[in-house]
Amino acid sequence: MRAIAPLLVALTLMLVSCTKAQSPSVTHRSADGRPDQWVYRISPNEYQLAIDSNGDGKPDVVRTFHDNEIIRVESDRNFNGKVDLVQEYSHGVLLREIRDDDFDGRPEVVKTFRPNGTLAIIERDPKERGTIDIVEYYDNQGRMTRREERRR
Repeated sequence: MRAIAPLLVALTLMLVSCTKAQSPSVTHRSADGRPDQWVYRISPNEYQLAIDSNGDGKPDVVRTFHDNEIIRVESDRNFNGKVDLVQEYSHGVLLREIRDDDFDGRPEVVKTFRPNGTLAIIERDPKERGTIDIVEYYDNQGRMTRREERRR
């Protein structure tokens, strides 16, 4: 924990000192000295933390914060430079997740969660036509209670 404390202090000071500058601040470097984490100031109370998790020099995960609370995470899970998972939060609780699981740039699944974080609805577009074909409803215990298929 002591080793993390100076890093957290440095990160906090970096965030406090950020202005509306368009260029990011490097907040961490990997063992080889290359930057792998950047902070982008969006507004006085909003910023993004971009992370390069595979060492290719490009961010793979971008976390957006408002008043130091996470509101959105965008991930490139296959490292092709395109976002394929978007997660939206409110008060630290996941509210919605948009997934492109075949990495073709078109989402197949949208999950909606209740304010307590439990899964409520899954909407599916398995044929990737841009319309929802299947809607699944879930109870508070995570069990599917109803499934609707829309024929088009």
